[in-house]
Amino acid sequence: MRLSEFKERYKETMKRNYMIGGNVWHAKSLCYCRKRMLEEGYDDVADKDPVMIGQLVHIGVDEITGYESEVYVVKVKDYVIKGTPDLFKDGDLVEIKFTVYPPKEPREHDVLQLRIYMWMLGLERGYLWYLSPFGSKEFEIEGALTDEEVIDLIENPKIPAWDWECKYCSIYDCGARRL
Repeated sequence: MRLSEFKERYKETMKRNYMIGGNVWHAKSLCYCRKRMLEEGYDDVADKDPVMIGQLVHIGVDEITGYESEVYVVKVKDYVIKGTPDLFKDGDLVEIKFTVYPPKEPREHDVLQLRIYMWMLGLERGYLWYLSPFGSKEFEIEGALTDEEVIDLIENPKIPAWDWECKYCSIYDCGARRL
């Protein structure tokens, strides 16, 4: 098998059709620039090697733990929020991130995603795992989001959500850069 064939198989295997916008939102889409989430195509995201490696790490974690991913659905106000936590087993919620180097502190967007999953599952504690070739770290995160905070993320999006987002975006010249 050639690498290009593997990547095509990977993209087809991992493709998820999360409809976002309007009244239906995927938890992860609430953690990033709304413009990018609505306009960046699946192929733009899936073609990035770090995304592929991260997905392969998730497959390995599922295999080792025996966990089968599940899509959770929560309604708040007129909205439907869907989310697929990386690992929710024996009452422990874990969001897993593959990274080149583990951060000294948890990254804000990762904490936000975990806190949304905590809200969805009615938990007050969750864990962030950063897996890296140069070491791994675990952070314990407390405090689920509230209904009001989730509604605010939907109704008052920041474009971009984080100052660093534009330099990693496939639609970089969209005009959303913060000055």
